[in-house]
Amino acid sequence: MPYIAIRRDAIEDLIAERAVQSTDFQLGKELAESLKKGDFADILPRIAVHRGKHGQIVYGKKSGEQNFIVFDLGQSKIFSSANEQQVILFFQRTLRFSIKFWEKGVFTPAEKIVNAKKAALFPFPLSQKTGVRISFDLNPDVERLSKRGKSGRHLLVYSVKNDEGDGPNETASLAEFRKFLEDLESSESQKLEAQNKNLSETWNATFSSASLGAIHSQVDMHQAYETWLKLLTDDQRRFALATLDHPLRIEGPAGTGKTASLSVAAVHALKEAQAQDGELQAIFITHSEASCNGIRTVIEAMGGGGFLSGQAAIRRLRVETLQSFCAQLLRQDISETEFVDPDAYDAKQLQLMYVDEALRTTREELFTYANFMSEEFLSYMQSEDDELKVPLIQHEIAVVIKGRSSESLDIYKKVPSIPTGLPIRNEADKAFMWRIYERYREHLVSGGQFDTDDVVLSALSQLSTPIWRRRRARDGFDVIFVDETHLFNMNELSIFHHLTRNDQKFPIAFAVDRSQAIGDRGWADDIDVTSLMPTQEERQSSTTVKVNGVFRCSPDIVNLAFAITSSGASLFTNFQDPMSLAHSNMTYEEEKKSRHPTYVEYPSDEQMIAGAFDNAEKMRTSLNSGRGDVAVVAFSDEIYREMERLVGLENKPYELLKHRGDLDGVRRAKNSGRFVLSLADYVGGLEFDGVILVGVDDGRVPPSLSRSSQSKAFVNFAYHNRLYVAVTRARYQVEILGVQARGPSPILKSAINGGALSLRSSLQA
Repeated sequence: MPYIAIRRDAIEDLIAERAVQSTDFQLGKELAESLKKGDFADILPRIAVHRGKHGQIVYGKKSGEQNFIVFDLGQSKIFSSANEQQVILFFQRTLRFSIKFWEKGVFTPAEKIVNAKKAALFPFPLSQKTGVRISFDLNPDVERLSKRGKSGRHLLVYSVKNDEGDGPNETASLAEFRKFLEDLESSESQKLEAQNKNLSETWNATFSSASLGAIHSQVDMHQAYETWLKLLTDDQRRFALATLDHPLRIEGPAGTGKTASLSVAAVHALKEAQAQDGELQAIFITHSEASCNGIRTVIEAMGGGGFLSGQAAIRRLRVETLQSFCAQLLRQDISETEFVDPDAYDAKQLQLMYVDEALRTTREELFTYANFMSEEFLSYMQSEDDELKVPLIQHEIAVVIKGRSSESLDIYKKVPSIPTGLPIRNEADKAFMWRIYERYREHLVSGGQFDTDDVVLSALSQLSTPIWRRRRARDGFDVIFVDETHLFNMNELSIFHHLTRNDQKFPIAFAVDRSQAIGDRGWADDIDVTSLMPTQEERQSSTTVKVNGVFRCSPDIVNLAFAITSSGASLFTNFQDPMSLAHSNMTYEEEKKSRHPTYVEYPSDEQMIAGAFDNAEKMRTSLNSGRGDVAVVAFSDEIYREMERLVGLENKPYELLKHRGDLDGVRRAKNSGRFVLSLADYVGGLEFDGVILVGVDDGRVPPSLSRSSQSKAFVNFAYHNRLYVAVTRARYQVEILGVQARGPSPILKSAINGGALSLRSSLQA
């Protein structure tokens, strides 16, 4: 067909139907396939397609609509030369532009009105610098239409190019547009118009934002199982409903529904066993107690609460942290009071404090080893700041000394160093490192405590005994689900394949987002649960499902997150950017609440902190949300402490988060009408309508303390991670604050240069 014309009422349905926002859904695939063929698919109940003499005219259910957008397929080749995902992107972006144009709405930097006759739309994020632009004629054949007394304002899509063509003076061929007008006036079209008035008001599509409310249409995690089956994309369904007889991985950026898919998979496996009256023992492992509690509430909302209770039930789902599971396994050898901390995340923070103290107490011994140390390691230990050395030393103790060397100095001397770890080059380097480890161990012994790695490695040793091998068929698990796998180090990852009933098959389903893998610097493409399978056959049988449709974040926030991760992709050669193919799946009504991310500069820290409190209230008002839906995230301990002091002193309505993924704290904030105040390390696993990031400026993000390449790489990676996680907590709005004298963080410079982040002064209105 030479053209496809879509009336405004049909456009409103197409931009509101979540299932046609991307090819992640079957309806989206069908629509993309039909558009590529130039034959619009009649796939939605409230839309009718009229095939005229020259092209197709698509109507909605309303009568009296006069505005059309016309795609000249021959002249523009807008769909025929694109892949299916690009087809949906081009289609949805042009439809949304047309609605904004007719409603005199606010345009984004990617939507430009060139003059009264022409407009240009850049469908890809500006930070990707593709140069692709879609050109519109805003008043096609306006003189002829006025002479005929025709009402309505039509738009013509006539060009898709990588350059600006002939610029403002470019003209479009109107041949196909005039054929559209001819078809529109035909008696057949008039007959369809009459029939169209009687279209049913009922919309039985798979899922519609209208069914959830025009604005508040984000999907709550707490949905019934049957509802989730309708909400999942094709890829998510393929993962959740797969037969679990081999390792299965779901991988994607933040906000793609990995945890939801994993939860549905767990409930599905148990419901399948129930339908067949079979036995199934399952375990769902998370990283922290907070996420554990959150998963339990999600499972209960899905109708899986009955599977969570009953020690002797033949179908049971245990939701545990890895540390709590190992503690139960070691219940005769270790008590809860002997843990550094019951929560895995908090335990690792306390371990860093012990390492810091061990480093200080060994400083005087450095001269004893100095003459034998490598020059690189000696320079690092003498000149590097302690706060940057501590995470690398903690990693060396956990992964190399305890994990790979079994706490044996002789083995440690033979184990090769990790390339991205400490610059250890010879035995003298390792001997001094061993002294730090001994002091660290003394702190644990004096406190009668065991750290996370002690617990995990002790449990691992029990799982490797003949006793467990005999009991495995009885006490092991039929299926294992692991959330946030990227937060586990190599010691912890080594546990999972020992927990299955069968030592030949490993039904382990796990979720991964590599950009959040700050927990272990050893993470690489081949380091995950599947790489630890004992047989090559099992490693090769694993299945990976990659999801790219981001449901939480607006397109502008997805673009900003991509700019952040891509700017850090060169830090490690094994880094894979999960945002590179990501796209937002928001409907138009959701996007209307969105704002372009902004970086705001303040004259001083005091004014920046005051501005954060003021802007939180303004953001809440603009979003029409509750205070608990807006989070203020501090990027330094000093800023957080000052904000905490002001909250207490001035009785500001804020709930302070105390640990990572504190869902209970967010729930309290919403119930009591308070904003959320958090450190960057604590917002992982949470989501808000809007987020304000405070102190993201040069010298603080990342800190300008490092003089060593090893520490510099680690700190850069860590702060890329923190910023990525914090930004992707927001659905609609992100505001980033910094001090003008410092300038924006280097991590954000590519985002600012690429147009993903606007820059303004706090003095501007």
